Parts: sequence; C-alpha cells; structure tokens
Amino acid sequence: DQKRQEQEAERSKKQEENERQKQERVREDQQRDQKRQEQEAATLVLQESLRDLGYEVEDIAATLFVEGGAVHFRRKGWDNYFVRLRVNPRERTANFNVVRAKGDEETAERRRLDALAEDRWCAEFPRLMQTLAARGLELDVTRRLGAGEVPVQVVDGAQLPAVGTDEDATRPRQAPRAREQP
Repeated sequence: DQKRQEQEAERSKKQEENERQKQERVREDQQRDQKRQEQEAATLVLQESLRDLGYEVEDIAATLFVEGGAVHFRRKGWDNYFVRLRVNPRERTANFNVVRAKGDEETAERRRLDALAEDRWCAEFPRLMQTLAARGLELDVTRRLGAGEVPVQVVDGAQLPAVGTDEDATRPRQAPRAREQP
C-alpha cells in the first residue's frame, strides 16, 4: 500500500515536472515569436522611413533583423552610388556605407565625386536616425566615420538593385551633388 502511494506520488511529481517543462517551452516559443515579430516590424519601419525620406529602396526582406543581410538605397540622381546597410543580428550590428558600381575609371574626378557622395550621406544620416527613433526604432551608433575617412567601396554592379523608374534609365547619369547648406 505504501509502495503504491510512493509510486503514485512519483508519477504525480513527474507529471508536474513535465507540465512545468511544457509551459516553459510554450513561454520560450512565445518570446521567440514576439522577438521575430518585433524584428520584422523593425524592417518595415526602416523601409518605410527610407521611402518617406525620399530614398529609392529595394524591398527589404522581413527577416533582415532576424537572419541578417544587406539592403541598398539611394536618391534619384545619385548615378551609380548607393548606401549599403548590412545587418548582423548575432552581433547586433548595423553598418551603413557608401558604395558604387565598378566600371568607372579611377580618376581625380571620380575621387571628388566619391567624396561628394559620402559627404551627402554623412549629412543625411542624422535625419534618418531621428526618423527611426521617432518611430520606435533606435539604433545605438557606436562608431561613425566622416566622409573620406575610408574610400567608397567599389562593388560588382550585379550586387546592386535596379531601383528607379524607366525615366531615370533614359536620362543622362549624374553624380550626386553636394548638399546645399542653409
């Protein structure tokens, strides 16, 4: 009789432990789902903020802040210059840098245009950060390089998106202009 009671108590204890573990797994799954939804929402906030600020941006995968990756954006008239955003969710980092497609001859004029592209992006970066923060997506800037501190990264044009309109394709290509000071 006592042995049966001990077995029953042991069985009851195991059932309670199994139920506790099950509830913990459900809680962990819910937390993971919530985090994924927040990261997917952050991607949407980023994409819409860039568009609202006048950038042409390729569609951003909803998993950018979950799985990582890169996205490119630019303004009309930036010729073959883009800003590349790379996200590494494991390290919790986002890196913005100016890139341009290969193919242009490396001349003093090209370096001047590179500097203009970087200068323009560096001037616009704070506005993007303010817009994102106002929409609930705050990025902690841990390192910021000024224009010209490192060369514009030259990348294979196949890595860059085909954004813009047909009208842009028929217009003569222009380099980015220096930002007008108020």
